[in-house]
Amino acid sequence: MSDYTPEDIVKYSLSGDGARAKEAIQGVLAGKVMDSLEAKKAEVAQAMFNGVSDGAMGLDKPEVAGPSPRTETDIPKTGTTEA
Repeated sequence: MSDYTPEDIVKYSLSGDGARAKEAIQGVLAGKVMDSLEAKKAEVAQAMFNGVSDGAMGLDKPEVAGPSPRTETDIPKTGTTEA
């Protein structure tokens, strides 16, 4: 991939070279996309490997309630003869 600048886009557009102007536009946009992806990748890696809390990543664990008192009394104890 060639390294184009916004100045190249203007230069090719003014000279009437549509094909090279299109190529320059695509090159500039591809560079911006790659820069953004690299920044996001670094951000995700930072969060993964540097102990960011789950809450910051939107991964909070749901709260689980303890067993109800009724449930505990309905379970027969091991070794009893209750039927």
